Amino acid sequence: MSSWTSPPPGRDEPVRAQRPLEDAPHHPHLPAGAHVGDRRGLTAAGAVTLVIALGFLGAFIDVNTGRGLRTVFALCFVLGSALAALLVHREDLRAVIVMPPLTYCVLALIGAGIGQTQAAGSWIKTQGLELVSALITGAPVLYAATGAALAIALVRARRGRRL
Repeated sequence: MSSWTSPPPGRDEPVRAQRPLEDAPHHPHLPAGAHVGDRRGLTAAGAVTLVIALGFLGAFIDVNTGRGLRTVFALCFVLGSALAALLVHREDLRAVIVMPPLTYCVLALIGAGIGQTQAAGSWIKTQGLELVSALITGAPVLYAATGAALAIALVRARRGRRL
């Protein structure tokens, strides 16, 4: 009779580790699996980091020089999305296609938080209205960033190698 802790009959082979710990690269400042890039290019996490960093830079400049997200943000966001699609690992190309709308929402909320106005109402309601406003007025930027990432990803996927 076997207990629930013993392997089923006929399954005595040991479980193989996927990768020994001594072979794993040691980066004390990064948790396991949090690498943003290597010599092949960016990981999906690295691509998200690139888009958010460039978009944040543009949002910071726009919000501190006027009201809302405008031209500098649009240029930085589209450039970040295109660079992410160009530099990401081939196996992460699908991620960069769906990434622009998600990162745009994050950046719109950050931009709304940076350029906080004295609008009446709760904080959640104000953030929601700012997000809806950014999505409506920023739709062309969102379409351009998604289109650029999609076009580059399709060319890279068709060619089978990085440009």
